[in-house]
Amino acid sequence: MLTQGESEIHALCTFDGIPALNASKLKELRIPIPCPENPKKSLEIQAEIVRILDTFTSLTTELTTELSARKKQYNYYRDQLLSFEEVEVEWKTLGDVAAFRRGTAITKKQTTDGNIPVVANGPLPTYFHGEHNRTGETVVIARSGAYAGYVSYWNQPIFLTDAFSIHPDSTILRPRFVYYFLQNKQDHIHAMKKGAGVPHVRVKEFETYLVPVPPLAAQDQIISTLDTFDTLTTSLTEGLPREIKLRQQQYEYYRDLLLSFPKPESTSNAA
Repeated sequence: MLTQGESEIHALCTFDGIPALNASKLKELRIPIPCPENPKKSLEIQAEIVRILDTFTSLTTELTTELSARKKQYNYYRDQLLSFEEVEVEWKTLGDVAAFRRGTAITKKQTTDGNIPVVANGPLPTYFHGEHNRTGETVVIARSGAYAGYVSYWNQPIFLTDAFSIHPDSTILRPRFVYYFLQNKQDHIHAMKKGAGVPHVRVKEFETYLVPVPPLAAQDQIISTLDTFDTLTTSLTEGLPREIKLRQQQYEYYRDLLLSFPKPESTSNAA
């Protein structure tokens, strides 16, 4: 009941300095008692309302748990496939097996009409352009800002700006394998950021970054497996949040409906 009356409780708080709720004012909050003339019936009604709302809460909890479990499952298998702790494999620096290309500075005013993503320092395109400066498989590292070090993969024409791209030797490493490996090291790469003002990562640090070099056939198998998990996880992470949001909206609708009782016109009339 108090959840449904959050706005009323919030109105009782004081905000002078540290927000606080006075217990004496909370005691004055009036709550409805269904069927007050029949205590037994009143408790039955309250129990049924609780049962219905608990059902909606349980559904939302189950969906949230499912989403978390799938993400953990994907991360577990990705870690297992990319750890190479029990597999003998050659390790090389990225500078030995890949070329690095910096992006080209561009402002929104300089763009032309088009649908080419302008990829900069984040997971989403900054805007769109009529020209591209990268095609095919491209592994991108955001260079500066809050997302400095963010690893992304593109397999379409893009215009790269505040970032740099990694282009592995195709006879040694698959671009998507490099992407999955670096994505698995995302936390460590984010920790490589420098700068007190605008954080940034530098190409020269990635040139010395060690990567495993398994046979191309093994890379293809790892890519295939992780692509399958990625597809499943993406469908879940896109679908389940919508389902969770829907369930939450349903819960709030029925909560408000079930707990909407006529309020007394005044304190004197209610007495």
